[in-house]
Amino acid sequence: MNGCGWLLRFGLVTAGAVASACGGSVAKDSASTVGHDGGTSIDAAAVVDAAREPVDAGAEASACGSLAAPGTKAGCVCPAGRTCDVNGCRHGESCDTSTSTCVPSPVGCGTPGTPYDGGAPPTGSVGLDGGAMSRLYFAVVGDTRPPSEDDTAGYPTAIITRIFDDVEALSPRPPFVISTGDYQYAAPTGTQGATQLDLYNGARSHYSGLQFPTMGNHECTGYTNSNCGAGNADGITNNYTAYLQKMLAPIQQTGPYYEIDLAAPDGSWTAKFLFVAANAWTADQGTWLDAAMSKPTTYTFLVRHEGGTSSTAPGVSPSELIMGRHPYTLSIVGHAHSYYLTGVREVTIGNGGAPLSGGVNYGFGMVSQQPDGFSPLCAAGLLGVISPTRAPFVSAALNTLASAGVTS
Repeated sequence: MNGCGWLLRFGLVTAGAVASACGGSVAKDSASTVGHDGGTSIDAAAVVDAAREPVDAGAEASACGSLAAPGTKAGCVCPAGRTCDVNGCRHGESCDTSTSTCVPSPVGCGTPGTPYDGGAPPTGSVGLDGGAMSRLYFAVVGDTRPPSEDDTAGYPTAIITRIFDDVEALSPRPPFVISTGDYQYAAPTGTQGATQLDLYNGARSHYSGLQFPTMGNHECTGYTNSNCGAGNADGITNNYTAYLQKMLAPIQQTGPYYEIDLAAPDGSWTAKFLFVAANAWTADQGTWLDAAMSKPTTYTFLVRHEGGTSSTAPGVSPSELIMGRHPYTLSIVGHAHSYYLTGVREVTIGNGGAPLSGGVNYGFGMVSQQPDGFSPLCAAGLLGVISPTRAPFVSAALNTLASAGVTS
């Protein structure tokens, strides 16, 4: 155990630099929390934040009510061993004086957030086959398809471009991005899927780092229960072929599932990223996943399009069974066009340009290895900083401001 934890932030599509606000903490090390693969038990007192309902980020200043801003002395109790604001809360949260609990600060009330701070730039390099970094630091983008089948004219190029512009503008810039699937929405026997992937790659070119994608159901037939690939029920669709050629071939991957390994230069930690293709599922993929998860690493990230409750996707239930036999750090999924922590070890990031759901806005996630063993979860809304979330189970409601032709 190396004493490092994770910072998971949700970014926003902004007019300039990405900003966010942060609140809550998650214990660093357990098979049931975001942390190391090992099953080391956690100190229950370390989990200091309970789940809260989202606060409306667009609330007016009059909504402050009983909320004491970070600089106002109040009765909230700072968790042991943590650094807090004057009101007893952390990361710009307000203290609800009626309950003496810390809550997200609505925009216009107190301090709505602070500029995103990615910490010291990680040293080392990441290539197509992995690499070595002083700390893990990466972005997550998900679900970028247009609203309807073959709606190439409605492809969300402007939104995707803004997202990758903002990832590129981060300081430090993350060396790689992972993506959670659904880059197209096209008839599986037509040609629009390839055209849409060309639009996606053009927008993605605004970011100079590497991208490691996973496959979505729209890379097969579009149905959640579809299963592509040789010998599978839906076979080789044009969308599947376009995905292999335009998304995976550039990173020298020949099949829909693969592994990327990273490690600290001094060997103090190791990590593996396992990209699962739930819509190209085979027994061979199950054997591969089981063997990959059997290899001991400090951190294991599963990247799959559908979340654990999407049992109609052919590879979800069998991969979940395999995951249940092994320790892992975090499962990163999309499919739902929103973002939130779906479970203790599953986060949904699917708000990359597809039609939105769940009262969120377009954006991306940031994951950063932290030195203190805690993992605050943060959120920000489109074109404006919003309230922090309460880790580990909720995300904040988002600002719906619009600018430059990009709307929610």
